Amino acid sequence: MNNRAVPDGRRFKIMGIVLIALGVIALFAPAVAAGAVVIVVGLTLLVAGIAQIVQALRAESWRHKALPLILGIVTGIAGIGVLGHPLLGLGFLTLLLLFFFVTEGVWKIIASFQYRRASGWVWMLAGGGLSLLLGLLIWNQWPVSGVVAVGVLVGIDLLSTGASLVLLAATLKELAARGGRGASA
Repeated sequence: MNNRAVPDGRRFKIMGIVLIALGVIALFAPAVAAGAVVIVVGLTLLVAGIAQIVQALRAESWRHKALPLILGIVTGIAGIGVLGHPLLGLGFLTLLLLFFFVTEGVWKIIASFQYRRASGWVWMLAGGGLSLLLGLLIWNQWPVSGVVAVGVLVGIDLLSTGASLVLLAATLKELAARGGRGASA
């Protein structure tokens, strides 16, 4: 039995409510959410590029400096490019989503037939079909779909994460009320 006390769920609940609110905003303003994602991706690439360059310059020999230096420069330039041309960056992110949905859809469809004996195999098949449909919808509207697709997906992710945190907080509160001890693993 796990003897640790159940953590206080208030922080989870507050974070969940904040994420739900941000998710709703993202769904109602997908262009704003997509723009925020592009900025975060651009800054991440820029910082990663700088870190790689610094690491390369600290290496002892040029043999150990060359590849990290090249990768750092390319990554940094990619970050600057995304920040300098956010619509181009958003278009690229949308293409990545397109390839993800198509690949995931094909994989789910193929995998579902391996589970035909299980009663729920049709759900995996349907999920694969839905993923393919999302990929086709993005393709049919690309590059305009980038603003909506990225923003809506970020909104859905924020909503689902927020809801799961609120539900976790409720479960933790319930556990604490039962005696403050966690359940056995």
